[in-house]
Amino acid sequence: MTKLLLIGGTGLVGSRVVDLLFDKFDLIYPTASELDVTDENQVKQAVLDIKPELILYAAGFTNVDLAEEKSKECYSLNVKAVEYFVKEASKLKIPFYYLSTDIPRPVDSVYAKSKREGELITLTSDINGIIRLIMPFSAVHSAKLDIVRLVLEKLKKGEKLNAVSDQKINPVFVDDLIIALEQILQKRISGIYHVAATSFTNPYEFMLEIARQFNLPQNLIEKTSFAEYSKGRFAKRPQHTWLDTSKFRREFGEGILHSIEEEISLFKSQIDYKKGLSYTDYHGK
Repeated sequence: MTKLLLIGGTGLVGSRVVDLLFDKFDLIYPTASELDVTDENQVKQAVLDIKPELILYAAGFTNVDLAEEKSKECYSLNVKAVEYFVKEASKLKIPFYYLSTDIPRPVDSVYAKSKREGELITLTSDINGIIRLIMPFSAVHSAKLDIVRLVLEKLKKGEKLNAVSDQKINPVFVDDLIIALEQILQKRISGIYHVAATSFTNPYEFMLEIARQFNLPQNLIEKTSFAEYSKGRFAKRPQHTWLDTSKFRREFGEGILHSIEEEISLFKSQIDYKKGLSYTDYHGK
């Protein structure tokens, strides 16, 4: 099998890469204690020792507001570490893939700027690829609350939620993302791909759909505007952050990515079983 060096194998996305693609690639996924990706010498030695055929960078600093306070740490993970891997990968002609964000545009925030710089570094080699994703959610990762599990937790406690009604989003179910990643990695496709839900919504309707499918009280979800929501936020955010998935669907076909309603249904099926489905169970292969 193709040897894949995965950076960030314990995170929300990386851990699911391990779960679903362990039998598709020869996966090597060092922990942070085993490999400090902000140390150029360690990165160089790791690439030389492991000799991967592909590198997937699923690590990074993802807290948008905290990045304003910890800009050095943010740039170390989102920019410098990427630079080190791209440098070593380029020497050995190893395709490098960078998981990016739905806000790499010139927004005046440390996080957005760091992700864009990481993208530009990745694109210095024409064999590399960028996968942009938006608001990933997973039924099986317990270390960090994502948007769907946060909504469920609050609704089950009877807590009210304020949700923006004038913002366009299309969150991605992590299992869909992993299957899309497998297609891109197996074919060693370069360039930029958007991986997200095939339909669009706003946070208010998204939370209502979660409540509907889980039979939880919808009246706890209250509308607010993006302008109101943004007050008091430490970092600036763009109002609309949806991703156009037409390029991915055109090149890889329909059926890998799902609509928002379908994504939540797939998520719920895993919650109901209290375990993640295997790749075979999920993908039907």
